[in-house]
Amino acid sequence: MDPICPSCGGPLRQISEDQWPEGGPVPDGTEEMYLCDRSNHRIIVAVPEISG
Repeated sequence: MDPICPSCGGPLRQISEDQWPEGGPVPDGTEEMYLCDRSNHRIIVAVPEISG
């Protein structure tokens, strides 16, 4: 099953870590990043921080 953009339903393609934006917002704990081919949305998959 191909990943689908939750914002617009377009196809997502995974971006390798060396293509992540250098100065862009990449939160700590980011494991994967996807780019929507339809609308240029960026989807970030990260491990959530748990505080308690």
